[in-house]
Amino acid sequence: MSASMQTTDVAIVGGGMAGASLALLLTHHCPQLSVTLLERQPVGGVDAPLNLPSFDTRATAIAAGSLGIFSQLGLWPSLREFAAPIRQVQVSDRGHSLGASLDAGREKAASFDGMLGAVIENAALGPLLYRALKNTPVQVVDNAEVGAVAMRAPGAELEVSRAGKAARLQTRLLVVADGAGSALCERLGIATSKVDYQQQALVTTVGLQKDHRGIAFERFTETGPMALLPLPKRAGMHRAALVWTCENGGHSSLATLPETEFIQQLQRTFGWRAGRIIRTGKLHHYPLTLSLAREQVRRGVVLVGNSAHFLHPVAGQGFNLTLRDCDSLARTIGRAMAEKGPDFAHSGPGELDLLEAYWRERQHDQQLTIGFSDKIPPLFASRSLLTSGLRQLGLLGLALTPAGRGAFARQAAGITP
Repeated sequence: MSASMQTTDVAIVGGGMAGASLALLLTHHCPQLSVTLLERQPVGGVDAPLNLPSFDTRATAIAAGSLGIFSQLGLWPSLREFAAPIRQVQVSDRGHSLGASLDAGREKAASFDGMLGAVIENAALGPLLYRALKNTPVQVVDNAEVGAVAMRAPGAELEVSRAGKAARLQTRLLVVADGAGSALCERLGIATSKVDYQQQALVTTVGLQKDHRGIAFERFTETGPMALLPLPKRAGMHRAALVWTCENGGHSSLATLPETEFIQQLQRTFGWRAGRIIRTGKLHHYPLTLSLAREQVRRGVVLVGNSAHFLHPVAGQGFNLTLRDCDSLARTIGRAMAEKGPDFAHSGPGELDLLEAYWRERQHDQQLTIGFSDKIPPLFASRSLLTSGLRQLGLLGLALTPAGRGAFARQAAGITP
């Protein structure tokens, strides 16, 4: 990017999975728009063969609806190679025999290609998104630091530093996708509301003695939920991704345990539904909060990804909600371009009416998904006899009623009836 003023229709600040996915969706639904993706980290070597570690890697659960979005972009064939299908979800409450399950064969309306979803390691998903971007007109600018931002009549004007050189970028729509605790939101004066769950998520990869058979486990315990998600077999090892929610302080004692003792504690807490756990990778942990931007749209600005909403990982819905937001935004802009024709050149993708139409379309899904992620953990952590009875009734309803099970499955999959 040169020191002179550059222009673009859409500037996406943040080239993580949210920003990269939105860039791909914009080129698919709005190919006439110019799109610039600004990323702080270096982006290179995306064409090199992916050499993924067997352990010590993060993963993302991709719901059936999200797989459908990736399929429309032509990405599913490349993602499939690095994905483990989720064919069944088992939900259980520690200390109670009653549980519920969702099965792809039974919940066909909430399935994609015979799956309720898939789990893909981030070390594969990120590079595969950037490989796809290389085949588009999107201008990817890495090692880019975005400084001051000023809102002008045509949109936003950004100061961008790269390799010690400053440049200015003018855009008709500024997309904020730089994550939770967004520095850009702070510069724009967009406030965020937060809920501190007083919990930490322990994340690692575990080795299993037997095949997981495509089953994802959601286990609720006194301290919080645990998720064990299927991963592709590698180096002869059956593997799964573990997310273990602990009260603040509890994670420290677990993280310092020798591997053998950690596995024993994990096995006692989780149980034997997935068989014997025989290995763990390096433990990572991060605090759990609910973070919501108080504005997601204003003239010339839209927030996506963790900048807009950062959720509890209980249902693995954070990225899936983001992808539905991005798909809706790209489709909304595409419809406006088709309806307004030449007049769109004067209003552009940052028009307030257009962005408010997008926001109205997304409110219901966001409220349902965020509400579910926020309310379920304390419900299952409660030791109250009344609360325990109510949640057991809820699990019984899921287990016995096809209508309730189907509605739950469709919402989890991000598929509307």
